[in-house]
Amino acid sequence: MSEPKISAADAVYREVKGRILDGSIAGGALISEGEISELLDVSRTPVREAFVRLQAEGWMTLYPKRGALVRAVEPREVRDVVEARIAVESRAARSVVEAHEHRDVAIDLGEILRRQRQSLETGDHDDFTETDCVFHTHLVAAGGNAILTEFYERLGERQRRMAARILWKDDRRCRDVLTAHARLVDLVAAGDATGFEQELTAHLHHSYDGLLP
Repeated sequence: MSEPKISAADAVYREVKGRILDGSIAGGALISEGEISELLDVSRTPVREAFVRLQAEGWMTLYPKRGALVRAVEPREVRDVVEARIAVESRAARSVVEAHEHRDVAIDLGEILRRQRQSLETGDHDDFTETDCVFHTHLVAAGGNAILTEFYERLGERQRRMAARILWKDDRRCRDVLTAHARLVDLVAAGDATGFEQELTAHLHHSYDGLLP
């Protein structure tokens, strides 16, 4: 069975949002309906509808007769996301240790880490980014709290945009991520939730030090 055809407005929304998240359209950029219409070879009507939706989600601000100003990543937002991640992931680590599931979870994380390492070796930064999200989300899901898992998944788009700003374009930083992830796997395997929280805090602050206030 073929997948249902999406509307032109939905297609424009996905494309423009994807470019905002991966940094192709930078924060602070002023883009126009005409520019996007020409780029994607569509009329202005679906572009206008997509812009309204993106404004409602907080990704841009519309200015009549001028265009859409893409919202920049602010240091306070980065700080808030990092603090939320530390709280949620640390809670998940404690949960898997308390449930005596930490060794199995560590094995799973080790497999994900191997895939992420391969992505860097082959220069596949898109897969590296995707696998990074899978690594952290897997731990949160293993913590067994469905509400926290749903909340964490909603942070994913913000994390992706932050990473595009500073992280994945620098192989040195990517290697630092792999080193930190290996330490996190070892700490989960050892059942050391306190050590995990300390390492995670250092890892995230190092990863986003250029964006934090």
